[in-house]
Amino acid sequence: MTQPSIKPLNDIFISYAHVDNESLTEGQKGWISQFHRTLEIRLRQLLGENPRIWRDMKLSGTDIFDEKIVNEFEHTRLMVSIVSPRYVNSEWCNRELNEFHQALEKSGGTRVGDKSRIIKVVKTPVDGDPDGGSVHKIFKSLLGFEFFDVDPDTGRVREYNEEFGHEAKRNYLERVYDLAHEITTILKQMGGGELSEETSPARTGRAVYLAEVTSDLKAERDRIRRELLERGHMVLPDRPLPLEADEAGRLIGDSLAKAHLAVHLIGSRYGVVPEGGDISLLEMQSRLSSQQGERNGLQRLVWIHSDSQPDSDRHSEFIRSIQDGSEGMATTELLTGQIEEVKNLAVKRLRPDDQQAGAKLPPLGQTQEDGETRIYLICDQQDEEAVEPLEDYLFDQGYEVKTPQFDGDENAFVQAHQDNLRFCDGVLIYFGRASGQWVDMKLMDLLKAPGYGRTKPLIAKAVYVGPPENRRKTRFRTRTADVIQGGNSINPDDLKPFLEKMKQTKGDAA
Repeated sequence: MTQPSIKPLNDIFISYAHVDNESLTEGQKGWISQFHRTLEIRLRQLLGENPRIWRDMKLSGTDIFDEKIVNEFEHTRLMVSIVSPRYVNSEWCNRELNEFHQALEKSGGTRVGDKSRIIKVVKTPVDGDPDGGSVHKIFKSLLGFEFFDVDPDTGRVREYNEEFGHEAKRNYLERVYDLAHEITTILKQMGGGELSEETSPARTGRAVYLAEVTSDLKAERDRIRRELLERGHMVLPDRPLPLEADEAGRLIGDSLAKAHLAVHLIGSRYGVVPEGGDISLLEMQSRLSSQQGERNGLQRLVWIHSDSQPDSDRHSEFIRSIQDGSEGMATTELLTGQIEEVKNLAVKRLRPDDQQAGAKLPPLGQTQEDGETRIYLICDQQDEEAVEPLEDYLFDQGYEVKTPQFDGDENAFVQAHQDNLRFCDGVLIYFGRASGQWVDMKLMDLLKAPGYGRTKPLIAKAVYVGPPENRRKTRFRTRTADVIQGGNSINPDDLKPFLEKMKQTKGDAA
């Protein structure tokens, strides 16, 4: 018996306005044609086989609709819509999008797992539709791949194009690579053509809330997102944040509830205040993740651009609220260095082994199962020699003494610091030649220790105020730790109250 032939599936249909493929100079390849070629090559590299990509190349700029296109939709896995002013104003492009959307609803659903089968590529930015047209309604819930940036000084739009120089070419290729990675993920999830909405992606990674940012940090966010996705992590939110406050709050809250980590990047701009709200989306995300941290221990990485100048008093106040520890510092790690540090720490926090280790920390003082009690003696590098009498005294009293690591790169220093805060039983901060701001930062780190994986309180914590003596230091006070005034000389006997607390049993400390 002859089996009926089954028409093979097309992987991707590229929907576009034909005017967007018109070249500006004679002999130059059109933007859509170049995009098609570059995407096909990158998908071939990722998939290991030739992707089946089709688009209508016969039509002219008149955008005449062809019913044959509709007949192909039931045999097509994905649509890539090239958004531009002409696209959203074209009757035929609108029809293409709507027809494909309807075809998906009839044949298994518009999503595969958490991924949409319609992908929005924004070639040229488009103003929103005040009438809520069907195109905008469909695109509203989709994350877009933007192939342009906006000059912050002039507001001028600069499209990514291989013909516009090295930087434009790099940006263009990076965005194509991002898109190709997204498409590859979807096609692999769909496998042999299973289109059920119940399809669940096989994930090797974890969910991370990568907060939406203002325009000055969009490129940095994209790079972090790219790295996380390539490592198999799920990046949330998976759609644009609504510009209505209640809707935005619900989406942010739902996304944070799924996340193992929240990452926030804060630059010089306060950002958009959604309709019906009184704070920007930037601040709203930070507040809600902080609340999630207080309720469920969600760890946060918050990076503040060290050289940025806040664009308003509201933004200055928002940044201060983070820096002074008034917002969720128990589960927050505050970063001000290179943006690369954020990515590296995020990757590390999302490792399953690290997470498991954090959930199964050994009892205090049992980091090596050796029964030793450990004290972390924190000092600035310029006081490394000055604290030696205290280090020797504590060791002679029977304690393992850990001091900061000053050799190696910054990442190694940070990691050693966090590990000591995580595992040591007590902390003694030496206030010598360092500034009061340095001491405040170290006290803040004590509050953030749970965010590094610490599960039990410190047995004892104190600030030892040593020489040189001055009025500011003699008046030093804090409620975060005990204060030991050592005066103009270092006297180890001053440590006796601190050591009395250290003599508490580990059971008492718990």
